Amino acid sequence: MTWAELKARLEAGQDERTLFLPSDLSPEELARHAAGLANHKGGTLFLGVSREGRVLGVSEIHPLQITHALFQLTGGLLLPYVEAVEGPEGRVLALHVPQSPAAIAVGAGRVPFWDGERLTELRMGQVLPEPDLTAQVLPAAGLSDLDPVEVLRLRRILEERGSGLAALPDLELLYALGLLERVEGQEKPTVAGLLLAGTPLALRRLLPQAEVSYYFHEGEEGYTFREDILRPIPALLERLRDLIQARNRVRYLTVGLFRLEVWDFDGEVYREALLNALVHRDWGSRDAIQVHHHRDRLEVSNPGGFPPGITPENVLRHPPKRRNPRLAEALYRLGYVERAGSGVDKMYRLLLKHGKEPPEYRLYPEALTLVLYNPELDEAFVREIAEAQERLGGFSLDHLIAAGHLRRVGEATLEELARALQLPEEAARRALARMERMGLLRREGGRYRLVRRDSLGERALGLLAQPLSRREVEGQLGLSSRAALALLNRLIREGRVERVGRGAATRYRRRG
Repeated sequence: MTWAELKARLEAGQDERTLFLPSDLSPEELARHAAGLANHKGGTLFLGVSREGRVLGVSEIHPLQITHALFQLTGGLLLPYVEAVEGPEGRVLALHVPQSPAAIAVGAGRVPFWDGERLTELRMGQVLPEPDLTAQVLPAAGLSDLDPVEVLRLRRILEERGSGLAALPDLELLYALGLLERVEGQEKPTVAGLLLAGTPLALRRLLPQAEVSYYFHEGEEGYTFREDILRPIPALLERLRDLIQARNRVRYLTVGLFRLEVWDFDGEVYREALLNALVHRDWGSRDAIQVHHHRDRLEVSNPGGFPPGITPENVLRHPPKRRNPRLAEALYRLGYVERAGSGVDKMYRLLLKHGKEPPEYRLYPEALTLVLYNPELDEAFVREIAEAQERLGGFSLDHLIAAGHLRRVGEATLEELARALQLPEEAARRALARMERMGLLRREGGRYRLVRRDSLGERALGLLAQPLSRREVEGQLGLSSRAALALLNRLIREGRVERVGRGAATRYRRRG
């Protein structure tokens, strides 16, 4: 590691796989922190650095002395590769710590863990975290299994994000992303490394379960198109986007000065669904992820269920839990996912603001299917939501969920809305009370109803002071033929508009 490479790593800061320590600690404290890295995800410990990433320097201790001390203090379970890096600000030791397949204790009875911010401990006898398969190194894998073109793709992604990691040489870049480990003096790719930058041959030989099968269904009987894709994740996502977009329809709605694009399946939504399947799938299973594209729904199925404690009933509110932290961390650094686990929130928000249904989760014994529905577009509701957001300064996700639920069912009790919101009833009551004050809801007899301003209907009534044809209504309101007809029929049912004439001579006018 060069001095410039070291500075780039320090500039990136501490995280779940990077730890900064001053040199004035006891061997036991150093062993505890190094074991904490090994017990969690592995990574690099920089000795002689402040918590803020400032070089403090370290004495002329030989790297082999560090290796020997850690080996002795951990009962022979920890043997990191240690290198000295010297520059104008001093000398730093970089300890490359592999993830341990078994818990490493330092002292009697406790196992240290580094979580990215602090060192915690697990009592002996407690259940250890589920092993991260994406952090493992496959014995048959080597550097030649990584595709230089895919490594360049990762660098370009980091450059576009303005990340300091993009300045690192290839090997240091791969180490920083957790895609490479040193095993017995040799650099070897982790499973995450193969998934993000492996050659097609290596994926076929070592990780055939990385394949994703895409099916397009024109009707309900069988599929009309299929493609099996076995590529590193960035290339895989690009190909899936191309396949879906080639069959994805868009509608344009004009709201005030803005034009909204409403796709059958929003690109950000299905990308989140695909990333969730990749990050949370069981990589120990030999089964592939499947994507079934129907006109009215998109289904993404992956091996493995939710992480322990998460269910379809609490997925929106449960704190994030990652089955494959090494892969998730690399995807976070590359800008594909949020570390805070906000992907489910994003899917809900984008679906609901376009008048669609929340995602549906179907659990099976060894698999999980996420369904994104594409119902008939309710143009009036989408316009109302957009206008209300502009008028009120934005909606919270709770507002969107409650409004969407009431649009679908008409009216609901507090208990029913609390289930839709995935909130305790008291928290749901507060959210609904705020919507009442905003004029979005009204409560009658213990049931809530949506207050629809019907600005589109009011505009139509203003136009229909004189008789107009359906096509004239379409043109002046910027509606599709189907939406204009639905609006006019609703106003007729409500007794506010009447139809006069027949056939091509049919006109619509306001009553009274």
